[in-house]
Amino acid sequence: MVKSCVAFKCTNRYSKDKSISFHRFPADKNLKRQWIRAIRRENFNPTKDSVICGKHFKDDDFLRKVPTKVLKSDAIPSVFDFPAHLKVKSPKHRRTINSTSFTSKVTSIPISF
Repeated sequence: MVKSCVAFKCTNRYSKDKSISFHRFPADKNLKRQWIRAIRRENFNPTKDSVICGKHFKDDDFLRKVPTKVLKSDAIPSVFDFPAHLKVKSPKHRRTINSTSFTSKVTSIPISF
């Protein structure tokens, strides 16, 4: 069985070409939960054969060891090309309005009865 990356829309497959690394889900339950949350696949439950390719990790998630690179034990995948409905929306910054810009001088207006 050819291993392929479980990330959304990723077509990377394990082959003899070692230019792309593949990583199994961690055994640590907390870290595994974070990986599952990161890939945002509904009802996904990784098996022992489930892998994520190295393209979904930042460069600083790896330890540099010649001639290979090793994934850090606390790394969480974070590089994905999600469709708009799966992207995390950043909070909108609201513009603050200076309250003095709306106040004007109060003038007396004569009232007749």
